[in-house]
Amino acid sequence: MGCRDDNDSACCRPAVVRAFQELRARGEPDLYCFEAAVTVYRWHHPETPEPQANDIVTEWVAGPVRH
Repeated sequence: MGCRDDNDSACCRPAVVRAFQELRARGEPDLYCFEAAVTVYRWHHPETPEPQANDIVTEWVAGPVRH
């Protein structure tokens, strides 16, 4: 149960964002922080294809793209 059964992904968002922000606060490169955040997301949602997981995490840590 838990996050793995949650289809809207909202249950793991705080963990994903926290992983990204805490690594960044420690001075880690952005790419490393992003990859760690995607890893956290995919642990909770292994069924999500990597490109889609990347898009979701990008939106969560960077916000929506504005034109």
